[in-house]
Amino acid sequence: MAGFAPDCAIFIMLRYFISREFFLTLLALVGLGGLLYVAVFFWFLPAYTRHGEGLLVPDVSEMAEQTALDVLEEAGLRPLIADSIYMEDLPPGVIIKQYPLPYSRVKPKRTVSLTVNKREPPMVPMPNLTEPSMSIYHATMKLQNWNLSPGKVTRVPDIAQDIVLEALYEGKKIEPGTRIPQGSKIDLVVANGSGYRVPIPDLRGATYEEALAILEAANLQLGAISFDPSAPEDVHGQVFDQRPRPGLGDSISQGQYIDLRIYGPEPTTNEGIIIEEVEDGGR
Repeated sequence: MAGFAPDCAIFIMLRYFISREFFLTLLALVGLGGLLYVAVFFWFLPAYTRHGEGLLVPDVSEMAEQTALDVLEEAGLRPLIADSIYMEDLPPGVIIKQYPLPYSRVKPKRTVSLTVNKREPPMVPMPNLTEPSMSIYHATMKLQNWNLSPGKVTRVPDIAQDIVLEALYEGKKIEPGTRIPQGSKIDLVVANGSGYRVPIPDLRGATYEEALAILEAANLQLGAISFDPSAPEDVHGQVFDQRPRPGLGDSISQGQYIDLRIYGPEPTTNEGIIIEEVEDGGR
């Protein structure tokens, strides 16, 4: 009899699961669950989220700040100035961005975050544009990286080519590190590669050393040298011809070369110059 009790319990449970009472209880639970589902998803949530009462967010981009605030409030929304940045190509105080985006559907009283264009540009330091051998291309890129605008480019005679010689702000030279408004225009003075023009010096009759000194004073360079060994010894070392030759009103750009023809034999050592042979008797 002691081992019969468990078997009786199992038998009683099986009879309950197939009884009418069990099925009625199960049916009641299913019905209650269905009612709860309908109540939550078709009544409670729509009432909580105000389903069917969504509003379209108006587009207030590029509107004046106060106008945008009024438009959003009249639409049943809550405007909020969340940020401000500076954009040179837009008027100060207008709306640059908004979130939620225009024409999004949101529930009433939803907060709409706005970004406004600053009324005053922030101050930025002037970069150094006259570093050794900074080209106009790299100077322009550097200005743009600092949110500054390249202005007028003035080219002046100089030996260098397309190198920035000076930076100007409002017509005056500006030193690196000076703080100026973002978006300011910076004018550049750039070398045109031609050099300043100077009169062609007359080197005929000068000694080699004197000719070098004259060329250096005029910021000109020594070109090719040729010699005439057939000349009398008393004129050896004198310049008897040059290219280009001097003329009334003739000029040459600084940094250019002048070739010389010198009386006398070619020196045994002549480092750093170009030697060109001249036939005997050539003058």
